[in-house]
Amino acid sequence: MDEKLLLDEALSFLGLKGDSSEDDLKSQYHKLAKKYHPDGGEFTSEILFQELQKHYEFLKKFWERNGSFDAFSLGKGRSSRQDHSFSHEPEAAREGAGKDTSSSLVPDPIFSMYKTAKEEETRAILNYFEKTKLDPMNLNHAKNNALAELRTRLDPVCKVYLDIVQNHPKSIWVGDSKDSLARLSVWWKQS
Repeated sequence: MDEKLLLDEALSFLGLKGDSSEDDLKSQYHKLAKKYHPDGGEFTSEILFQELQKHYEFLKKFWERNGSFDAFSLGKGRSSRQDHSFSHEPEAAREGAGKDTSSSLVPDPIFSMYKTAKEEETRAILNYFEKTKLDPMNLNHAKNNALAELRTRLDPVCKVYLDIVQNHPKSIWVGDSKDSLARLSVWWKQS
């Protein structure tokens, strides 16, 4: 991938702009590491934390080489992050890079789709196990009404994962969406 695109993606992921400082990078990294850490943050998936690590390492090395994130003159003739379609944060948040902008950050739309699907997947499976606590596992939907309901609830979830895989092949959520589809396929196997 082109280094400029990597830089744009990494800055966007961390909610930074081209004129952010090394201290801004460290501050934003620590804030997001707390938020994304799978053991104690808001999210249980390791993917966000791994992406944060990848982008942080890239930006750290980029800073060491260039002493600035503005090396490509991002957005020539306009503010460095303005008009980039994949920016995660509104203009007000970009103006406050390095400050606590956690309430201002807007997640990328693919992540929003993925997160909503993952939450529904979790609710559907938990609901299934609540209904079938003492029953033996039976993957024949004719004999297992809870399974039929689970499949109905998981069908739109699978469609979201499939949409991410097919229509957004460069998204960081493709790998986990593929894994989720493979894992969920067990609910459609016949016993």
